[in-house]
Amino acid sequence: MRKNSVIVAACLALVSGAAVASPVGSLLNNVGLYGEYAGVSSQNGSSSGGVGARVETYLDGFYGDADASYTPGSLNNTTSGNSADVNIKLGYGLPIGNSLVVGPYVGYQYLGITDQVYGDSATFSNNSLGGGVFAAWAPGSRWGVQAHIGYLAGVSASVSGTGGFDYGIQSANLLDIGGEIDYRLSGPWSLFAGLHYAHYMESGASLNLLRGVIGASLAF
Repeated sequence: MRKNSVIVAACLALVSGAAVASPVGSLLNNVGLYGEYAGVSSQNGSSSGGVGARVETYLDGFYGDADASYTPGSLNNTTSGNSADVNIKLGYGLPIGNSLVVGPYVGYQYLGITDQVYGDSATFSNNSLGGGVFAAWAPGSRWGVQAHIGYLAGVSASVSGTGGFDYGIQSANLLDIGGEIDYRLSGPWSLFAGLHYAHYMESGASLNLLRGVIGASLAF
């Protein structure tokens, strides 16, 4: 009986270890820092550089991603400003073969934008909830690709301004699309580059935000 228990425990340990050491697990279990270049594609849009951090995890099919970035510059062609966003995804990946997983996720996003023009200012913040589909593909030990597409509904927003300066947009729904390529260096280090597009929609107004990121991550 004791021998059988030892065998069962060893098998469970092997299964758990295989889940962590799988190609997709090696791709998605990491913490990283990145630089970004973000811009608003509209008539008054502009662009600015920023920084961000992220944590990803994938274990036994369960997927999690938390990402936050800050851009210390105006995205609306104003005198000065800044923007910040936080993205959280929780999902479950269904394996297709040994190197590909595809699955649904639920997501949350916070976006905050502040602009200033000659002493007047406007601040827009938006909270949205929704979901989508993610995929991760790791065909080899050195590189992998991940992507997602989702739709989030605006649940609350805050808009304020001085001197008649206002965004004219309330709680906004969001179409969120993103993709990334990862390349494993020696040891636990990797480099990654990605492109993220967000289309915010509200009756009578919209905003398109495009972000390019390049960074480094540490696997765990």
